[in-house]
Amino acid sequence: MFEYNVFEDRGHRSTGQWPEGYKQIRLHLVYMCKHDGRRKARIVAGGHLTDPPLESIFSGVVSLRGLRMVIFLSELNKLKVFQMDIGNAFLEARTTEKVYVITGGEFGSYKDHIFVIVGSLYGLKTSSKMIP
Repeated sequence: MFEYNVFEDRGHRSTGQWPEGYKQIRLHLVYMCKHDGRRKARIVAGGHLTDPPLESIFSGVVSLRGLRMVIFLSELNKLKVFQMDIGNAFLEARTTEKVYVITGGEFGSYKDHIFVIVGSLYGLKTSSKMIP
C-alpha cells in the first residue's frame, strides 16, 4: 500500500492531526477479473466530493485519424516513428488537491487512520493533468 507513496499517514484519528484546509473524501475499492484470468484491485477516490478546479485539466488522447496522419507524414519525409507506452506514469504523478481520508477496515492495522492523499488516484479531478 505504501510502495507508491500515495498516502501520508497522520496517525490514528483519536491522536493524529486533522489537516487544516483539506477536505475529507471517501475511497472505494474496485475489483476486476481480466479476460485472461488475472485479478486487479484499484483504490478509487471519491473525486465528486472535491471542488471543481479553476484551471484546465484537459488530458488529451490521440485519435486514430491523427495517428495515421503522423505515420503518413513520416513516411513521406522518410522519418522513423518510435512508439512507447509508459505503464506506470499515473502511479508516479502527484496531486494538487487538498484531500484526506479516514481509513476503514480494508486497511487492516491502519483502520481509523488519517491519510492525506499526496499522489494521484483514480477519481481525483487533477490526477491525469499531473502526469509528467
